[in-house]
Amino acid sequence: KPLVDEGLDTTRRYLRPEHPATLRFVNAMGVICRELGNYDEAERSFHEALDGREAELGAAHPETLETKNDLGVLYKMQGKYEDAQPLLHEAVDGRTEKLGQQHAHTLASIESLIELYEAWGKPEEAEKWRAKLSSPEAAE
Repeated sequence: KPLVDEGLDTTRRYLRPEHPATLRFVNAMGVICRELGNYDEAERSFHEALDGREAELGAAHPETLETKNDLGVLYKMQGKYEDAQPLLHEAVDGRTEKLGQQHAHTLASIESLIELYEAWGKPEEAEKWRAKLSSPEAAE
């Protein structure tokens, strides 16, 4: 972790904190922290990345949508289903519009939404989204 922190500090210093490459690093830190179970630090990283990406790239940019998806997954893992739902829907909608229904990132966001609804005890919603995976025209 000290090496990662040092790398992030260097990136912030030489590229600037709001540079897209710095924000990619910050988002990646969030993913690492989330997977290690350090949810507080993951949430801080995702919010920093989301705020920066929205300001620098716009709300509908694929990298901003990546962070919305990642933060939504974190909230799902924490049982914060009502917080996760709008983020995951924004990720699906934005990725569908920007990348297309069959793009791997769009499909990953749909999978995240299915997992949310399964964890939340909403099997009908999960099935609705699962049907969109097998029938792309249903999502349009």
